[in-house]
Amino acid sequence: MFKKILLTVSVVGFMVLMIHLPFVLQPSGSLVSPLSFTPRMALNLWFPKASATSQEDDLPEITAQAAYFVDTENGEVLYQKNSHQKLPIASLVKIMTAIVALENTSFDEEITVSPYAAGMEPDRMDLRQGEILAVEELLYGMFLVSGNDASEALAEGVLGNRDEFIPAMNKKTLQLGMKDTLFINPSGLEEDDKEQYSTAFDVALMSRYAIKQFPSLVEISSTYHRYIPKTSTHQDYDLYSGINLLTTYPGVLGLKTGYTPLAGLTLVTLARRQGQQILGVLLNSQDRRAEAKLLLDYSFAKLGAGN
Repeated sequence: MFKKILLTVSVVGFMVLMIHLPFVLQPSGSLVSPLSFTPRMALNLWFPKASATSQEDDLPEITAQAAYFVDTENGEVLYQKNSHQKLPIASLVKIMTAIVALENTSFDEEITVSPYAAGMEPDRMDLRQGEILAVEELLYGMFLVSGNDASEALAEGVLGNRDEFIPAMNKKTLQLGMKDTLFINPSGLEEDDKEQYSTAFDVALMSRYAIKQFPSLVEISSTYHRYIPKTSTHQDYDLYSGINLLTTYPGVLGLKTGYTPLAGLTLVTLARRQGQQILGVLLNSQDRRAEAKLLLDYSFAKLGAGN
């Protein structure tokens, strides 16, 4: 009897070890958190370091309801305000849409535009029902003109079902340690009977994962103008970026803007200067361009990379 109990305990212990072994062996700096892993067991991929900015007397004053600026490499928090407050984030949601899309398909995969996607308003790349575009082309439309039609086309086409895509977005939030985030659609649009929210902190985790895991997204979001020629499967598209910081603040590389009446002006910005790279998040700002410039100047100065 004792031998049977001992054997059972040994088998159970071995099974537990095998379940957790991938996490033990995975390097601490890894950015990969496969969708096949359960959220409960997901790795803590990257968390910024605690900030001491609350002890400073010369913090910039901003209208944004929440903000979070961080060094992307060492995780040093350079500025924060209400960074864990749950707020709507508007089209910043599309960063997660891009992540889930690229983790489940390739840039050249072709997507057919449904009537639902083609009818999305207000911001759109003007997709037409029945057109067939590559994932890469839809990503340009989603980042440059914040096309809600492009985000819906990806959500419907990548996994074959929109109702599977949105749960995949929320599963990914848990894997990345985004504990205060809930997505209800791939565009960031508000819905009357549902609540969609995140935090400046969570958006920073999501954005840092996106730029490290998919550098092509930085290239896409840093593009000021993209012309997509007409083909046998779709019309031509002439797309211009809505990120005016690309042309007004030296060193800005992208990443995404957003706006809804409830969320206000939102922004994720990525900038590099003198070897230092900063990721910044603004939520519900009255002047995101001016406040992004102010906080980038402040953050670079803290890192010794001033003008």
